[in-house]
Amino acid sequence: MKNKQSGATLIVVLILLLVITVVGILAIRGSITALNIATNSQAQQLLLQNSDSAIFNVENPKKLTFNLSPNGLFGWIKRDENKGKELVFCYRGSELDFFDFANASSISWSSGTSPSNSELGVDGFCKMDSSNNFFTSGRRAVMTQVMIKVNTNSANQVVGLDKAFSFVQLGTDVDSAKIDKAERIMVMATSILPSMSSASAEDINACFSTHMNQVVIPSGVSATAGMDKSVAECLQNLGVPVSTHVAEYNLTQAF
Repeated sequence: MKNKQSGATLIVVLILLLVITVVGILAIRGSITALNIATNSQAQQLLLQNSDSAIFNVENPKKLTFNLSPNGLFGWIKRDENKGKELVFCYRGSELDFFDFANASSISWSSGTSPSNSELGVDGFCKMDSSNNFFTSGRRAVMTQVMIKVNTNSANQVVGLDKAFSFVQLGTDVDSAKIDKAERIMVMATSILPSMSSASAEDINACFSTHMNQVVIPSGVSATAGMDKSVAECLQNLGVPVSTHVAEYNLTQAF
């Protein structure tokens, strides 16, 4: 009997080891899936918080007078010659002031096959470089680029503001009352987590500095391949985690 049963214990042990291995692999896969879900949730929360923080700073009532100045957030884009242009700047957490016109750029698409960003220089665009001063905080995790413009595209109005003249002052004529003309101001905050992507710094920088945030191609213009993509779409194509938040305001003067 002893000779007939030799080796049975080894077979049983091997089967038990196989079962334990399969159970362990399934447990590891479940843990990895749960970790990925938690990581994605945390990433989305970080992107949301940083975009919201940028928009809250735009809405700061204490800065309204400054923002309406010629070189403020709203003053520059309200000029007739700047209507339709995007005023762009990087939300730098290391800076004391949320917005500084000296650290802003402009991008517009008036002609040619791609937008032009040369009017105010390129120092305002977010960029990946060794200085690390383009992140929103000392953690150097999230980078947020803010765009301000007068929304001249009737196809991109928010619900409730899609009727002609629905955003202007009521009860008087703008010229006779000597008040500023009401404008619809669009604010767009685009946040990314570059550390969670394998995209190169050069490609990320190109998305931020050469693409429009709101793509409005002039009639008769043929865009270069890829230039009809927005900043967010360009970053998504690179596999960069990105979140874009849009807010629109009626900027009117009381009388």
